[in-house]
Amino acid sequence: MMRIMTILGAMVLAAALTFLPGGSTRAQSDHTIIGTSQLGIPLVIYHLGSGDRSVFIMSGQHGGPERNTVALGNQLWDYFASHPEEIPPNLRLDFMSEANPDGLVRGSRLYVSGVDPNRNWGGFDWQSDAWDSNAVFRTGLGGAEPFSEPETQAIRDYLMATQPALTINYHSRGGFLFGGRGDRSNRIADAYASASRYPRPSPSTGGSPLSYRATGSMNVWMGEQGLAGMLIELTTFDDPEFSRNLAGVRSALQILAGE
Repeated sequence: MMRIMTILGAMVLAAALTFLPGGSTRAQSDHTIIGTSQLGIPLVIYHLGSGDRSVFIMSGQHGGPERNTVALGNQLWDYFASHPEEIPPNLRLDFMSEANPDGLVRGSRLYVSGVDPNRNWGGFDWQSDAWDSNAVFRTGLGGAEPFSEPETQAIRDYLMATQPALTINYHSRGGFLFGGRGDRSNRIADAYASASRYPRPSPSTGGSPLSYRATGSMNVWMGEQGLAGMLIELTTFDDPEFSRNLAGVRSALQILAGE
């Protein structure tokens, strides 16, 4: 059965790439398969640039309901593939546009197991029972233990191995930017917020825009590892908001290029 699921997953991924902008080109580009989803779909990271420091750009963590983030990730890849001169020579861009491919295929925010991909990270605040994005407290939403899910494990292991200079994680819909711990991360987050015009809430400016506590998130875990990261919430479930995020990415790359 697992062999059948793996073959099916590969077929689904190939079919999806056929219809993505630049999909056939992307499928032939430099990439790394870091694992498989619970349905057997490859977890793929595509690389642009030849620098020895990486910028990890992730989207689609919450699957089908946030598919505009997948579109954004693909549009950013297409842009930088067509404009490689804009990638600083000391950097490499790592794109994971489909962080939850099963959720994308199934139209679900969750992994097949019912675990939320952004409640399963092993930060200090991880909880097995957690609030979902509708502020509903759900049993087992964070998983049986931190990193219980193969997808979360694969992304964690890749981040630990590559130690990215910056991680950008796209979600929808909230219309704000989270992130920036420490002077360096704050400087990058401020630059991205200014260029993209996403507000960056903080305790000094009124606290969290969320009506619930989001435990076990990727951002919190990365902060504990000393990894710079941002979570950007697009303002709708439809518009990828490409132009404003391209401006944000460019501003971040400009800072990283000078380091």
